[in-house]
Amino acid sequence: MNFKELINLLLKHKYKILLTALSIAIATAIYVYLQPDIYRATTTLELKVENGSSVKNSNILSLLPSGAGEVNSETEIEKIESQSNIVAALENVDFLHHYYIEKLYKKHELYNKSPFTVLLGEGENNLFAIHPVDKTHYRVEAKIIDHKTGKEVKIDKLASYGEEVKGDGYDFTLNLKEGAMLDPKKVYYFMVNDKYSAIDMVKKNLTIERLGNESNLIAIHFDDNVPQRAAEFANALAENYLQHEIERKNLEAKKILAFIDMQLAKANKKLQHSESTLENFKKNSNINLGAKNSNLTESLADLEAKISELGMAEELLSSLYAQIRSGKNLATVTAAGLNIEDTGIPQLIREMQKTVLQRKLLLQDYTYEHPAVKRLTQSINQQKRVIATSVMALKKRISRRKKILQQKIKKQSKMMENLPQEEKILGGLKRKFIINEKIYSYLLQKRAETAIQKASTVTNSRIVDRANVPQKPIKPKRKLIVLVSFIIGLLIGSLLVLLREYFDNRIHTEEDINKISNIPVVATIPVIKNDKNGLKVFTSPKSVVTEAYRALRSNLQFMSESENTVITVTSTIAGEGKTTTTVNLASIITLIEKRVIVLNMDMRKPTLHKKFNLPNNEGMSSLLAGKSSIADVIQSTGYNNFDIISSGPIPPNPSELILNKNMDLVIEALKEKYDVIIFDTPPVGLVTDAIALMQKSDITLYVVRAGESKKGFIENANRLRREHKISGLGIVINAIKADSSGYGYGYGYGYGYYEEDKM
Repeated sequence: MNFKELINLLLKHKYKILLTALSIAIATAIYVYLQPDIYRATTTLELKVENGSSVKNSNILSLLPSGAGEVNSETEIEKIESQSNIVAALENVDFLHHYYIEKLYKKHELYNKSPFTVLLGEGENNLFAIHPVDKTHYRVEAKIIDHKTGKEVKIDKLASYGEEVKGDGYDFTLNLKEGAMLDPKKVYYFMVNDKYSAIDMVKKNLTIERLGNESNLIAIHFDDNVPQRAAEFANALAENYLQHEIERKNLEAKKILAFIDMQLAKANKKLQHSESTLENFKKNSNINLGAKNSNLTESLADLEAKISELGMAEELLSSLYAQIRSGKNLATVTAAGLNIEDTGIPQLIREMQKTVLQRKLLLQDYTYEHPAVKRLTQSINQQKRVIATSVMALKKRISRRKKILQQKIKKQSKMMENLPQEEKILGGLKRKFIINEKIYSYLLQKRAETAIQKASTVTNSRIVDRANVPQKPIKPKRKLIVLVSFIIGLLIGSLLVLLREYFDNRIHTEEDINKISNIPVVATIPVIKNDKNGLKVFTSPKSVVTEAYRALRSNLQFMSESENTVITVTSTIAGEGKTTTTVNLASIITLIEKRVIVLNMDMRKPTLHKKFNLPNNEGMSSLLAGKSSIADVIQSTGYNNFDIISSGPIPPNPSELILNKNMDLVIEALKEKYDVIIFDTPPVGLVTDAIALMQKSDITLYVVRAGESKKGFIENANRLRREHKISGLGIVINAIKADSSGYGYGYGYGYGYYEEDKM
């Protein structure tokens, strides 16, 4: 099929294509009308880089935050859309209760404008219809599944506002808001979702994206059919994320404060004891240390204070090592109380906690057996081993430092050995008091600094733009969808036409025959309407059908120059219009003053005599069998120059009768009286009787019915001409529709010029 044929085919079926497109467009328009408007609210967050601790000191109790460091946008996005953050946001925005009102066949959600509220005990995720009856009663309808039995429960009952409605699988109380009334002409609905359905609904409508590859700005988009709720949730999600970050930082400060408080309690007891002991000794003795001995005592106190600090560091390192090796609470591991920034351990802890967080987020959707989770677990184990090794190495270095300080203390302590006993005791007591006082003061200072830092903790991230209540929906784009559906409908309609054409093996036009055969099409006959006997030539002499037969008559004149023309009319199967074509062809020939006789050679299923209301007592069967003479079987149709010989009684051997030598004698005898002899034969596709008659004819007309006859029938005609040497073979397309291309040779162009029967 070339391009021109394709265009002609589509134009031929343009109304079908348009009807298909309109049907799809209308169905789509109805569908998108019933869909709720979806609004998008957007909150913009800025994620800033954190360096160092949330509580920064240069001393031994400086805090190292777990998970501080450079912000990874992808990780932060996963934290924002994590289930824990969504659940926290849902505490502030109601996604469980849904209230609707029906207007123009659509359900509109009322959200916080609902005139009633529902307390549901059982029946989650089911839609209940409320029909107001009066000020105190309503009727509730629903179809729900009882989760206990698994059976469907139909609800249709009258209930009162404020009273419990209970049954199999449901239990709720509907309360009117103060001063509110339900319109009895409207239908209301409500649905209460369970927590997990609400979470799934939120996740489906939540989108978080980074605004540019180099930007720390991210946009939180939330889509909802209620614009106010969309804005509220987008803001709540961002606010809960920021609050969680503050709580995460404060968690470290709390741990540090707990550690300092524990050390303070110990130091306070020691200080009080040493102070009391020193005072008692001074009261009981009047000894004072000299300046040299006082300096020596203070030097020893400083060294022992440093050893105490290193002891606390060892204790913290041991605790850190034990927590790392146990693998518990890795997300909250802290190096609080250690000034170890230059060791690389804090960075290793940050990397491990980042990996722990990534695995935690993945575990919300996958199991520990998932390949990505397995890879992260292996990475965490490797990081734990590296951190544990580094911590033990640092602990050994601190132990060595303690030994050096202890050696210094040992040397200076020898100098105290030469003092009198009472001065030696006084120096020792004073030294302990100074040590405890310094440690206690130091811890008090650190606690105050930590408390101040905790109170002033803020997250470096911030909300840049809060979500506003959207005014216009983002979808559905109804006009665009309908337009696209119409275009798709055109494509579908065209495709259906092409598929139908491709798979259609029926004959519709002359072009269909010309593509598969070089047998000439001698006529295209339109559909004959409202003519019981099919004698259109006589009943409508000025109709387009009659003109088509005139064209056939003209074409036959070029196919035979014989004075007495013998014509065989056949078809492949019954019902293709063979007999109708025969009688109308005979009729049109008689109008040019030629005598015509039609012989009904279909002796198995004769119909010719019925068209003229003639008897069938004698005919071709009796004539060929020698039981009747030609004069006995010829019957006048009542029209000038038009006679017929009916088939006669149905014989047991019609094929043998046709092949009888009497057939040739009958033809010769009829030629003496008639100008044209026409054989109305049985279908050649069913029996072979017609083949013998074709070979005795000057012209053979092969009738096909447009829209019903198969293209394979033409191959049958090709075979007849090829194998049986049938000459003068032509094809007549019968019952062609008005939308087909042209009748006969040009009569399609004048359609409407001739008279047609009024329907």
